[in-house]
Amino acid sequence: MKKILALLIVVLSHSIYAYAEKDKETTPLTETHWVLTNLNTKVISKNEEGMESFIIFSNDKSFSGFAGCNKYQGVYSSEKGKISCGKIGITRMACEDSNNEEEFIKFLNKVKSYKITDKQLVLKGKGKKIAIFEAK
Repeated sequence: MKKILALLIVVLSHSIYAYAEKDKETTPLTETHWVLTNLNTKVISKNEEGMESFIIFSNDKSFSGFAGCNKYQGVYSSEKGKISCGKIGITRMACEDSNNEEEFIKFLNKVKSYKITDKQLVLKGKGKKIAIFEAK
């Protein structure tokens, strides 16, 4: 009986550990809807219409998103924590509150590296410039 109980405890412990480790899996950079939450220490919220700024990196090395007022797209390259974005095109709708849109697009042009921890993406630029995203 003690052997059965010990075996049951080992199996249960292993199952709990495996489930916890699965929950810690890192979200992939590509094909994930990344919502912008912080830009250079500023908290970014939804715009007046309730829309969130976001970015999606595609497997074909393109990216697209919404910057608070306008849609944008471009191309990127990434390797081992390094990333660069370029050829950024953006629509030109006039908006009263752009939710830091211009600053965000300038930042994308200068992004140098990224790090993903659980469901959070941190893009880093020159100096202390950062953008933080949450996976949705």
